[in-house]
Amino acid sequence: MKEITRRLYTKPVMLGMAFLVGLALVVALFVAGKSKAAMTTYIPAGDDTFETTNNGETYHNFQASPIPADFFGSGSQQYSGLVPLEGVPLPGQGDTDTIIHRNQDVFAPGSTTITMTGLSLNSINPITVTYSGGGTESWNVHVSLSDFQASTGSMSFSDGGTFDSSLKVWPKFTFTRIPDGLTKVLDTGGSGLAASRSTAASNIAITPIPDPLPLPCSAVEIDAVQSVAKDSVSLNTASTGSCAPVTLTSTNSPWPITRPITEQELLASHNASPPGTKKRIAVEKIAIGD
Repeated sequence: MKEITRRLYTKPVMLGMAFLVGLALVVALFVAGKSKAAMTTYIPAGDDTFETTNNGETYHNFQASPIPADFFGSGSQQYSGLVPLEGVPLPGQGDTDTIIHRNQDVFAPGSTTITMTGLSLNSINPITVTYSGGGTESWNVHVSLSDFQASTGSMSFSDGGTFDSSLKVWPKFTFTRIPDGLTKVLDTGGSGLAASRSTAASNIAITPIPDPLPLPCSAVEIDAVQSVAKDSVSLNTASTGSCAPVTLTSTNSPWPITRPITEQELLASHNASPPGTKKRIAVEKIAIGD
């Protein structure tokens, strides 16, 4: 009788314990699921702003698509050099020289399309253009975004705090001759537009004369001659096929961006630093007495 009583007593207890264990497992799974959901990173659409230092890790190499002979002037030789670049602040943006806009909200892991909406870089040193007669000229280079093609790409976020990105950039190169300020503009984004102008004479208008000069990527230069007229500038465009974009990629970069990331392809590189980098470098130089 006692044995039966013991069995009748222990059976509900065991069942009750089993129920409690099962309930604990359900709660644990619920808590774990809730915790996992809480750890999901939400990244709203918005701008990423960057500063580009002059550390030599940002450059454009014209080797694959050289600037052809006669681009800078009659007798100028082909240019295929590497141009180290540094950031120049965009108007009203503090030290920011590069802006990339994330177009969609993201729950990591996830992805969004991106658009580069701002770019302002200068050559660290002037480039040297050589002429067939042996003479040379010095030209400063400014890099901005194409007026004809949007620079777009995509960004994918992992659930481990990193991201990969790919961005197709169509740069516009503005070459300014030293010391007279004559400029040549090469827009790689389609209807390539180049014009020469002198900033010395304010009462001189520039009447452009189309003079197609196919570049390897089918952009077109439009040269200009000066004529006495009103102080105005008129530029004609020529419709052509666009150049191949510079496709910059970044892999396994930290998010949020707390240190420089390098986006690069074989012949171009952009070392992008988070806001405040230039001020920090300046303070460090002062601290070490540089």
